[in-house]
Amino acid sequence: MRRTSPLTVNKQGAVAGSVLCGAGLNNRGLRLQVLHGQARGHDGAIKGCFVILDVGNNIHSQALGALLQRVTNAEEVLGLIRHHHPGCVNVANANILALE
Repeated sequence: MRRTSPLTVNKQGAVAGSVLCGAGLNNRGLRLQVLHGQARGHDGAIKGCFVILDVGNNIHSQALGALLQRVTNAEEVLGLIRHHHPGCVNVANANILALE
């Protein structure tokens, strides 16, 4: 059986320490490690803190470089990307991140 889309965090959750990767166009190549477990069924921003391991190759890569390899949270990420792209959705949303 061939899977057409990745199982995103909102569909399966993630345990603390999991590495998540971008599953959308605007977060392509993004890799982050969550420091807190993520419950299944939540479509919004990742809860708690995480570390951006790789900013990937996407519209927000340059802006996210400032957060690379340090503890951050979805609110800080959203503030940074909205400074450059006011209408964009957070790249750290559970519905556009999948388990690596």
